[in-house]
Amino acid sequence: MSRRLTFVGFEIRPDERQLFVDGNAASPGARAFDLLMCLVEHRDRIVSKDELQQHVWPGLVVEESNLTVHVATLRKLLGPQAITTIAGRGYRFTAMMAAEPNPAASQKPPPTPFGFATEARMPTLSPPIDKPSLAVLPFANLSGDNAQDYFVDGVVDDITTALSRVRAFFVIARSSSFTYKGRVVDVPQVGRELGVRYVVEGSFRQAGARLRIGVQLVEAAAGRLVWSQRFEALREDIFELQDQITAQVVAAIEPKLMLAELELTRSKPTEKLQAYELCLRALPHIQHPASKQEAERTFELLAQAMAMDTGYSYAKALYCWAHTTALGARWITHQEAQRGLPIALEVLADHRDDPTALAYAGHSVAYIGRRHEQGLRALDRALALNPNSVPALCSSGWVRAYVGDAHVAIDHFQQALRLNPMAPQHSHLLTGLGYAYLISGRLDEALSSLKQALLETPEWATTLLATVHCLARLDRWEEARTASAQLLRHVPYMRISNYRAMTPFVDPTFVKTHTAMLEAAGIPP
Repeated sequence: MSRRLTFVGFEIRPDERQLFVDGNAASPGARAFDLLMCLVEHRDRIVSKDELQQHVWPGLVVEESNLTVHVATLRKLLGPQAITTIAGRGYRFTAMMAAEPNPAASQKPPPTPFGFATEARMPTLSPPIDKPSLAVLPFANLSGDNAQDYFVDGVVDDITTALSRVRAFFVIARSSSFTYKGRVVDVPQVGRELGVRYVVEGSFRQAGARLRIGVQLVEAAAGRLVWSQRFEALREDIFELQDQITAQVVAAIEPKLMLAELELTRSKPTEKLQAYELCLRALPHIQHPASKQEAERTFELLAQAMAMDTGYSYAKALYCWAHTTALGARWITHQEAQRGLPIALEVLADHRDDPTALAYAGHSVAYIGRRHEQGLRALDRALALNPNSVPALCSSGWVRAYVGDAHVAIDHFQQALRLNPMAPQHSHLLTGLGYAYLISGRLDEALSSLKQALLETPEWATTLLATVHCLARLDRWEEARTASAQLLRHVPYMRISNYRAMTPFVDPTFVKTHTAMLEAAGIPP
């Protein structure tokens, strides 16, 4: 019997190279079918455009438009929810599996770098029983202008952040909720997958200078509408609209919340709408810049935002954070990253009530400036202001790993992963968790976390460094040398001496072991 992959609305028979949509045979063409199978086989991660082109047109140089045409063909057949575009990264297969075929259960999953096997990433989630839990789904952009997507997403991100500051709520991180973007969702299913009691949905429409935003709150298990409201205002009043939406969602879920608690959600970041938009444009390129040019362009956008509003804490925080992530990817040197340090120190001095700004700046002063204690004080304050802050938990985990506090680092990374269960940005959290496990000697758990991170960002230097170390410690030398060679292809100037000079880890025993494993696996001295 041939293998079958059954999804909602369609079925794939790989051995027969056949696609059935609603029970009827479809003919996407040979190239489109190869593209579909590549996405399906790697549906647990983002597949880059280069990887898809090499798979579908091996040995050929083709225009990117060929790839776009075949993706469009598949979406026309399968629905727009089947394949999601990840801006600047590639594509991800996001159709819902209707039934996992039995024959596949006995087959090994597709191989991944260094012989790793893929693992299911969706955890079994249980919502907290002591507080309302909710997810804010991406709003539908009804303006007819796809270029407005970044602005709509930014509005939703701010609403999510504001709700997360209410201590009575457990709010799923925006990047997890946004895995549903472009998909027709079943609210009860979303509730089960994310482990939440409520779902916030909405739509966005712009006509000239006027905005119209519709929002509804749904009880997930029953699909029951709890509250809905339509808001209208000028585009320049977007921050006031965000405050109104947040306040009414809070009131609909927990009407007895104290006014003082609600006031924590009110945060008008800047009076300069253009500065706000520049930050929204920069945001998708910060976490994992794909090149030095992308990183430098991000620095430029954020510098423009800071110039427009010299008191804009979020722009400053993103600026120093962008330097931290670019350094972690080894697109810039430690000396170049020092440009972000004065801005990070300025944030810590002037913006002590903004948890996100404190999180990014605190991590930056520890990583770039080696001021670990100052960074930890900022992160502790960020978590005191917003215990649900994924940036604060993530940065706290990293900085505590730097200083050798592996137990607390593991706890904070795991909390962040619970808040952020399905995001493509998981690799940053998973890599930090891998380092924390390494420090505590839990090598098998470290390798499990690191190999999941490599599925998403196979060339991120920080992940590769930890992977080389872990494989060497486990005496898996062939794989360690393979990982080392991949790291050197990506960062040819990598040397033990310059790593030792710039490492943020302070425990001399760990640093000695780390560098010894790297050198033994092939990193030049």
